[in-house]
Amino acid sequence: MVQTSPARPSVVWVDDTICNRCDNCDAKRACRTKVILQIDPGEPPFVDVHRCMGCMDCVSACPMGAIKIVTNGGAIT
Repeated sequence: MVQTSPARPSVVWVDDTICNRCDNCDAKRACRTKVILQIDPGEPPFVDVHRCMGCMDCVSACPMGAIKIVTNGGAIT
């Protein structure tokens, strides 16, 4: 019998060409699981996609529209 894993929900990523690198990132604050991380000030944040639940709260919270959705099939919206 072949076991299949459940479909992974959509996850998000930060488009660093759009990101304004805000000191007080609204997307980071909106993330309930705290998976949006920023190592150094002035650098764009990134998403730990292995921990992202796919709630998408950060997408609407980013005023720059820098948070993009990657669907289960790999499409970016």
